[in-house]
Amino acid sequence: MYYTIQPGDSLHSIAMQYNTTVRDLMDLNPQISNPHRIHVGERIKVGNQWGGRYWNGRNQWGGNEYQRGREEYRRGRAEYHKGREEYAKHRGR
Repeated sequence: MYYTIQPGDSLHSIAMQYNTTVRDLMDLNPQISNPHRIHVGERIKVGNQWGGRYWNGRNQWGGNEYQRGREEYRRGRAEYHKGREEYAKHRGR
């Protein structure tokens, strides 16, 4: 499976989109020597030929771990801010 680089893309954003890592993209594309230098219009490999959008040969669950991680992060941030508010009330601020 291939992806054509668009304006504003980075290997990190592409890796997030396809639920893989920059290291995996670098391994799949030996022509990329510097992950910070990719060019608009360049065609890179993002997974194997059997895969759908989120299949890169390693994650058989289709990207659910990433979504769950984002949700846990948001819940943790909300809980943190709630605790800070309670602490501020307790301290009389």
